[in-house]
Amino acid sequence: MNATLALSFAAAAGLAFVPEALAQPRASLRRSPLAFTLHIAAIAFLCACVLLITGRVHFSAFVAIALVALLAGVSNAKYASLREPFVFTDLSLFSQLFAHPRLYLPFLSVGTVVAIVLGIVVVVAAFVADTPLAHRPIAALLLAACASMAAAYACAARLPLSLRAVEDQQRHGFFAVFIAYLLNGMRPATARQLRTALANGPFATGTPGTTPDVILIQSESFFDARRLSISINPSILRNFDLAGRESIQHGELTVPAWGANTMRTEFAVLTGVDDAQLGYARFYPYAFVRRACASLASWFKQGGYQTLAIHPYYADFFGRERAFKHLQIDRFVDIKAFADAPRAGPYVADMAVADAIVEALDEPRDKPAFIFSMTMENHGPLHLETVRPGEAAAFHSLGDDEQWRDLTAYLRHLANADAMLGRLLDALRARRRDTVLCFYGDHVPALSHVYAQFDHEPAHSNYFIWRNYGEAPATRADLYAGQLGVALLEALAPAGSRETPTRTLHPTEER
Repeated sequence: MNATLALSFAAAAGLAFVPEALAQPRASLRRSPLAFTLHIAAIAFLCACVLLITGRVHFSAFVAIALVALLAGVSNAKYASLREPFVFTDLSLFSQLFAHPRLYLPFLSVGTVVAIVLGIVVVVAAFVADTPLAHRPIAALLLAACASMAAAYACAARLPLSLRAVEDQQRHGFFAVFIAYLLNGMRPATARQLRTALANGPFATGTPGTTPDVILIQSESFFDARRLSISINPSILRNFDLAGRESIQHGELTVPAWGANTMRTEFAVLTGVDDAQLGYARFYPYAFVRRACASLASWFKQGGYQTLAIHPYYADFFGRERAFKHLQIDRFVDIKAFADAPRAGPYVADMAVADAIVEALDEPRDKPAFIFSMTMENHGPLHLETVRPGEAAAFHSLGDDEQWRDLTAYLRHLANADAMLGRLLDALRARRRDTVLCFYGDHVPALSHVYAQFDHEPAHSNYFIWRNYGEAPATRADLYAGQLGVALLEALAPAGSRETPTRTLHPTEER
């Protein structure tokens, strides 16, 4: 490779630090040589690949810089909403951006969208303006690409990473961490580590000692919002309060997600595996579930249960349809079954989900049922919803000011989730068959601007485990999401049973 090409690649690597420096949270300038080398190697690889395809030297350098700028801009939008930078598994969700734009596009600011459009225009203009090489040094470029990739892999493998994206980015820089996560995470070792964790998880062995019907409900963005302020009407969660008083166990739930990334909490509950055991799979575990594995559903299935999932959204979202089969859920009822169901806002109402659960319980069958249901009603973005004048008074005493608009929309749906609980509890109390209900929130909603008004940013959701048979005093126990499934099994198992896995504390918890 001649000196001109080498100089162009070096200039691109240096200039790529400029947009990279804008990524939030800001990285320290005192980075390790490994981080700098990884950044440079990745840019060199991109330049070599684009040059091989287009034959345009300056355009190739520009594309590499523009790609870093694009990733940094998208990362900033994600960080502003969800407190987490853009990570490698987010690339696999790009198809969902177009299939379900309402869930993603509203979180991009106008400035970010304008910058992306202008960037595309400039890239096209740069391609047209740049003169292609008369003769491409194909052998030299292939060698440069291979050498750059080898250097990047070596640096990524040796870069000290905590897998806490914010901390790693502050220490090593956004682009170096993004590339390190990508290269390390896509190794076969990631899938192997996940399989090993599941094979050693709490649901790998054992069968139920008793066979009540079991309902597990994951309520979208549910948490006890009354913790934010005494101005919030306490009666909006009266059924939740009653369930807590009647429950076997209840408390706060530490979840591996904030504002979104429901599948992380979902996976933790269904598998009982701590995210620290998942390695790089922690960011999007369903992407690495490729064969039959142990789960809460498989544990019930081994005990003779029929297993069912109910979710009023698309079965392919987050790859659930494929992953649930491997988690050994027999049947998946998705949005197709809710075509005529009432909506609350843009999504299927929680009350319709309650009706679907009751209907499933009443189906003729000769096996006990394990039903896992995920609601959708309270899914954001809340700022796109309509709030009527005076509506706020039903949920809080803060007034109708614009700053409380999203809170009002959220509390409206929270009250509907509580009404769903009332419907279910009434139906389960009337049942003659023993039934256990476990209810929890997947994460708190992404309402940073609201939390800032209260000077308090919540992180924990809530849960309870209730049953319509036997009597026991309600126990308060704050859990990690991975412990909830074991607690559920303890609630239905006979006293002293050895069939139920032993609950262990999350490493970060102290009792």
